[in-house]
Amino acid sequence: MPRPFGKRFSHLFHRRKESEKPIIESRQNETQEYSTNNDVYPVPPKPADQAIQSTQTLQPRDLWQAAYNQLDETQRQILSINKKPIKPGDENNTLKNLIDQVIQTTTEEYKKYHLTADGNFRKASWKIVNAALSFKDIIGAVSALDPTQHAASVWNIISLGLTMAKSYSESREALFGSSEYLAEILTYGAFIEKNFYENRNTITNSHSIEQALVRLYKGILCYTAQIQQMYDASIGQKILNTVINNPRQSLTTFQAVAEDERVKLAQWVSLDYYLRHEQEANNILYKIDGLADSTNQLLAHSLLEKLTFAEGASLDSFTDQHQDFCLPETRTDLLEQISKWAQSEGPFIFWLSGMAGTGKSTIARTVARSFQQKGLLGATFFFKRGEADRGNSKRFISTLTRQLVDKNPGLKSEVLHAVENNLEIMTRSLNIQFEKLLYQPLTKLHPDQTPTIIIIIDALDECDGDQDLKLILNLLFKLEKIKSVHLRVFLTSRPELPIRYGFKDHQNHRDLILQELPKSVIEHDIRLFFESKLLAIQKERSLSPDWPGSEKIEKLVAMAIPLFIFAATICRFVGERKWRPEQRLEKIIDSASVSSEDEMARTYTPILSQLLAGANEEETHQLVKEFQHIIGTIILLASPLSLNTLSLLIEFPLDDINNRLDGFHSVLSIPVDFEAPVRILHLSFRDYLLDKKCPFYVPEQDTHTRIASHCLRLMKTRLKENICELQSYGIQQEDIKTEIIKEYLTADIQYACRYWVHHVEQSKGCIMNCDLLPFLQDHFLHWMEVLALMGGISEAVGLIDILKSTAQLGSELSEFLYDAERFTRQNSYMAAIAPLQIYRAGLVFAPTKSIIRQIFCGKVEDQLAVKTEVEDSWSSNLQTLQGHSSTVCSVAFSPDGRTLASASDDHTIKLWDMATGVEQRTLTGHS
Repeated sequence: MPRPFGKRFSHLFHRRKESEKPIIESRQNETQEYSTNNDVYPVPPKPADQAIQSTQTLQPRDLWQAAYNQLDETQRQILSINKKPIKPGDENNTLKNLIDQVIQTTTEEYKKYHLTADGNFRKASWKIVNAALSFKDIIGAVSALDPTQHAASVWNIISLGLTMAKSYSESREALFGSSEYLAEILTYGAFIEKNFYENRNTITNSHSIEQALVRLYKGILCYTAQIQQMYDASIGQKILNTVINNPRQSLTTFQAVAEDERVKLAQWVSLDYYLRHEQEANNILYKIDGLADSTNQLLAHSLLEKLTFAEGASLDSFTDQHQDFCLPETRTDLLEQISKWAQSEGPFIFWLSGMAGTGKSTIARTVARSFQQKGLLGATFFFKRGEADRGNSKRFISTLTRQLVDKNPGLKSEVLHAVENNLEIMTRSLNIQFEKLLYQPLTKLHPDQTPTIIIIIDALDECDGDQDLKLILNLLFKLEKIKSVHLRVFLTSRPELPIRYGFKDHQNHRDLILQELPKSVIEHDIRLFFESKLLAIQKERSLSPDWPGSEKIEKLVAMAIPLFIFAATICRFVGERKWRPEQRLEKIIDSASVSSEDEMARTYTPILSQLLAGANEEETHQLVKEFQHIIGTIILLASPLSLNTLSLLIEFPLDDINNRLDGFHSVLSIPVDFEAPVRILHLSFRDYLLDKKCPFYVPEQDTHTRIASHCLRLMKTRLKENICELQSYGIQQEDIKTEIIKEYLTADIQYACRYWVHHVEQSKGCIMNCDLLPFLQDHFLHWMEVLALMGGISEAVGLIDILKSTAQLGSELSEFLYDAERFTRQNSYMAAIAPLQIYRAGLVFAPTKSIIRQIFCGKVEDQLAVKTEVEDSWSSNLQTLQGHSSTVCSVAFSPDGRTLASASDDHTIKLWDMATGVEQRTLTGHS
């Protein structure tokens, strides 16, 4: 039916308000069609009928048939035509099926609309279900209640009204209201009739009750016939207008008659409550409510999952679970200062700086735990160079946001709203992420919900990119403007130049340099540290009670000041279970006689020297070479790898790697599980090994070159078209199971595809063009496919730009990379949705002279022969930037040419990264 019909049809279901009392006397003329005289049977029964009645006086009469007989010919014809044939003995089953259908339709509609509808909708739904369940009980008790199936016709109309509610949302309330009333009045009549026949011998006014029930049923059937006629007429405009304009055919008129008969019946029959399934009806709706709550929670969880979390960046992460906290009675003055600052109205940021190894991260963890216990901790981010998620700013904002939402439920709705309206938020610039996910939600947080929020950022200097360091500082200082909540930021870092300059631009901060604390304070804390850790070793290894003795502890303290990392590393070294602590401690103390101005050398040389103990010259050369190959790779990986994956990447036997690393547990985190990543315990160890003065010097460029070569070898042997053996080239990324990707794209090939360009760049030209070009000519599309499958296709243009910077201008490789960049810009959006389409649509719509098209068209499996009109060469249009909803009226470039600003009639200004075409930020509210 067309929609206008739904609006007109709903007039029939217009329901009298609760406050409107029926005035029967004033509606005599209106209700004649529904009423009848006192003669219940207008057609006298035949003698045979009378004989049957006289012998079966206790059998229930078919009052519905009696009511039906009083309808006019037109009404009877309407109801008869639409009555479905029923097999003898199947009457009750048909009626029960209809009632079940009503319950099902009601619950389905409630499930769809209960979140947006008002309380009346739930009340109507509840009454319909309650009445339907109660009616089923009654027909189960009285088998002959509706032998001629007239009541079934009414339940069919109720089902019709509920079904129409699906299509006509604007009439849903009226349709549900009429269905509610019909279901309730049907159940009322059935209950009276049931009780009437059960107690007929004791009722003195049975004739009056029969007459009232017949009149009630006649009114119901009249109304049912009108509704059925409307439905049959469908879009007949003349009939529609006639029915709508006739007040006798409104629900209100029918209600007046029905309520009049209800009043009369109440005088003769004493009823207990006839709707007996309140709780069951409630339970049905409660299940829907509960399901909706669960669905909403799943939706919220799904949206929050879009905010990717940096593994290991939060306090108490699994990755850092074995990291130390400050020992009791150490750093007491400093911790007290930080605690007082957090609760004060003083500087917005507390910047704790210090050289490598002075204990900044340990203090940050201790401060975070203290604030957590006080309920003040909002979020943490522990940067760590060399960790994919923690070594850059990509997941910085999203990780803070996820933690803030967990700890402050008041933020959840605002953050969900931001993500729902910006589903690709993780691909946006740091500025946009900050504005949408942090700044705006925090400004709407009520002070009563969270009086104080502390954000802790550790080791900011270990975030890659000087510009990102300055940007993060600028964004953090913007939070100072928020007045709805008391915000504070505690930040630690080395005093690197970009960070120092960043703080110079902002005044509202407090500085404290760790190594400039009074020497006596540092000495006291380091002494307590040695005493605590060495005592634990003494007890664990059952050593002499007087070991190590105060004299040796004082020597260790003198060696360590001001580096806590020295104390921590030495204690781990001494405590390794495969060696005797007494002998190892003696080696450390003996090494103090060798003077060294390099504090890192004093820390790590005694540990590394054990590697060569007892080795001859040839063995020494071999051990140093293996050390550089294994440890050198570990410290220069872009992201930590497990022993298994490392073994596959560098083609070194797993057992040999495990044996070589056995003596380095004091400087490396080496899990028992070969599938867990190996990590550097402190960045200073990496710095030490990359220093040319180190006897175990790891040549950085050579090592990156070797890692890049391993990545290329691995990709050459493993990459192929449709590497995951997917069923269809049209399959979308969201339909590819994660398990499938993990099965075919193991950790070693994922690392190689994601980071080989990084290692080529860091090799500083040691990887020759002649090595790269053959690989790209064979596997460029395969590489793109894997990036898309891993969700990293948006990074492809940037990676190609890095390769372009290493290629000689005008070379064959340079020309290939230019074409590859144009191909990627045109197809990256499509590949992110359907990865395998780079082999189909990507090649089909590439220019005929495209190098990528010419090379790969003959290599792609089952390439479709599609005739398309495409250009010969790439056009001057590099990429189309899409995002404005109206005409772009002005554009401007930043002075450095890296950013494009576009102004539109949609009252927004957008900033675009010119290198990648990625939208960085949207400024709203402009006229």
